[in-house]
Amino acid sequence: MPDSETEVCRTDSSVRAWRWISTLLAVTQLATPPVITRVFGDFLSSGATNRALITPSGYAFSIWGLITLLTVATGVAILRYGLGSTWETRVLVELTVVYTGFSTWLVVAAQDWLWLSVAVFAVMVVALVDVVRLVVRQGGDLTCPRWLRWLATVTFGLYLGWSSVAVFVNVAAAAIRAGAPADAVGWQAAVLVAATVTAVVLTALLRGSPGYVAAVAWALVAAAIGAAHRGSTVLAVASAVAILLVVGTAALQGVGSLRRHSG
Repeated sequence: MPDSETEVCRTDSSVRAWRWISTLLAVTQLATPPVITRVFGDFLSSGATNRALITPSGYAFSIWGLITLLTVATGVAILRYGLGSTWETRVLVELTVVYTGFSTWLVVAAQDWLWLSVAVFAVMVVALVDVVRLVVRQGGDLTCPRWLRWLATVTFGLYLGWSSVAVFVNVAAAAIRAGAPADAVGWQAAVLVAATVTAVVLTALLRGSPGYVAAVAWALVAAAIGAAHRGSTVLAVASAVAILLVVGTAALQGVGSLRRHSG
C-alpha cells in the first residue's frame, strides 16, 4: 500500500509539472512574435511564402493572435482544474512539443529555411492530431468541468485546423524557394488538393469538431481570396470547393452523431 501511494504521488507531481511547463510555453507564444519581428523584420509579408498563389490573404494570419491567447487561457484553466484523465500527461507533453514548435517555426521561417519550416509544422500537426483526437473521441474520460472540455476542444481544434492548412502553404513556399514557378497553377492545385484531402479526413476523424472546421474554413476562404487577388480564378474556385467539401463532411458527421445519440 505505501508503494502504491508513493507511485500515485509521483504521478500527480509529474502531471502538475507538465501542466506548468505547457502553460509557460503557451505564454512564450505571445512573447516570441514581437521579438522575432524586431530582430528579423516582418518576414511573413515578403519572400516565397507571400508569392504562392494559394497563400491566404494577409488578414487571415490574425487568427494566430486568437489561438495563442486561447492556449494561455486553456493552460491556466488546466493548471487550476486539470483534465482529469489517464492520458492527461500525454496531451501535456504533446502540447509542449507544439508550443515549442511554434517559436521554433518563427525562428526557422525568419531565416528562410522553408523546408525545415515544413518539417516543424508537420511535427506540430502530428502532435495536435493526437491531442484533438483524444479530447474529442475520448472526452468521456475527462473529469474536468464541462466548460473546460469545451474550451480545450475549441482551442486545440482551432490550432490544428489552421496549422494543417499552413503546412501545405509552407510546402508551396518551399517549392517556390527551390525554383518552382510561383505563377504556375498546376502544381499549386495539387498542393491544394492534398490539403483538402487531409482536411476532409481529419474532419471525419475528429467528428466534425467545430474549432477544427472553423479554422480550416477560415484558412480556405482566405486562400480563395488570396488566389483571386493574385489572378488565379481556378485556384480561388478550387479553394471554395474545398470549403464545401470540409463543411459538408462536418455536417454528415453531425447527422451521424445525432443518430448515434438518438439510437
